[in-house]
Amino acid sequence: MNNLKLIISFFCIFFVILALIQRDNQSKLKELFKTTFSNEYKNLPSSDSILNQIRVRDFMFYKCKNIKRIGGNSEYLKNAPDELWRIDGAWYICLDGQAKPQKSQCNVLSFGINHDLTFDDEMRNSYECNIFSFDPFVEAEKFKTIRENNLNLKNSPILKVDQKWSFYRIGISGNMDKRLDLANLRIKDLISLDSILELTNLKNEIIDVFKMDIEGAEKEVFKSLDMNYACQYIKNLVFETHKTVKFLDLVKLEKCFRLFWRSTRFFAGDSSGPTGHITEFQNPNGWKLDIKKFSNEINLAEFMFTSGELYFVNINFI
Repeated sequence: MNNLKLIISFFCIFFVILALIQRDNQSKLKELFKTTFSNEYKNLPSSDSILNQIRVRDFMFYKCKNIKRIGGNSEYLKNAPDELWRIDGAWYICLDGQAKPQKSQCNVLSFGINHDLTFDDEMRNSYECNIFSFDPFVEAEKFKTIRENNLNLKNSPILKVDQKWSFYRIGISGNMDKRLDLANLRIKDLISLDSILELTNLKNEIIDVFKMDIEGAEKEVFKSLDMNYACQYIKNLVFETHKTVKFLDLVKLEKCFRLFWRSTRFFAGDSSGPTGHITEFQNPNGWKLDIKKFSNEINLAEFMFTSGELYFVNINFI
């Protein structure tokens, strides 16, 4: 019996000493990361945050029960095998709870539409939303026709498509200093989200869908995004990321948003196929993943989690 007590006492002391050693080593490890990565992660509040981000993980997920695909080429839609088949130009929104747009009482901000109006057009016709389309560099034929039919609109950065749809030949900037005189805007001007909300009269209004495909500039937009404001007013936040965007740029969204769908860069639209959808390894002319560009497995995993089209829903509206 005495021997058993002695053994138990020995192990208790051993584990206490081990815990103290581990705590001391962890403190040293934290200090090492804090010193080594002080410049790259200077915006993080503590070395604990750094350690939390070293482990590669995916975004927090919400299993949306009602996902709807919006937009996409009509020919591809006709041949798609199911309602969630990935189609180039189409986007997804979550319709669970109050995240669903209320017909004729919804607002859509659409940044970087290029020549594809199918998403904006369907949100306008199916839900009768107020549509605010932005692209500083590309003007689709629908908008060109409006401009050409009215000489007074030759240099106008704003075109009225109909009573509830406006096109803005300007873009969004993550630079909060980009608060230009809204009365003197010019084509190709880039302005802050605050200025855009003021311009569209959406300040303190619910935005049912915030869609963004702006070829890399999204990094700065998310950097300056006021999450308290976004959590209160944005329902669906859907966007395409590019190679400059990292997990640390987007993890702030988890304050209230959850990933519910993604279309990775391992897929691409193919105009020669009947559905507009083909896996990259089947398409010799498609986008290719160059493994040599990644210095280690962590960087590759981060790319897989963050690159492509990401779809988030605000859980405050679920």
